Amino acid sequence: MAGTHYKGIVRNGVVVPIGEFQLPEGTLVDIVVSEDAEWAMLSHKSFAEDWESEEDSIYDNWREHYGVSKG
Repeated sequence: MAGTHYKGIVRNGVVVPIGEFQLPEGTLVDIVVSEDAEWAMLSHKSFAEDWESEEDSIYDNWREHYGVSKG
């Protein structure tokens, strides 16, 4: 059966979508665990550690840093 592919990650035993998408309430979904799920989890953990680094926190206010206004 064909369908649309979405990605998610397990956090505290719950599948959390990566990205945003809208599905009608009650939509039945199939969850297929990727064969490289362990590798993906390791890379996600590494990315999260890099993302939260003090060194990169200068970009938290990137609009102000680069003079970009909202809109």
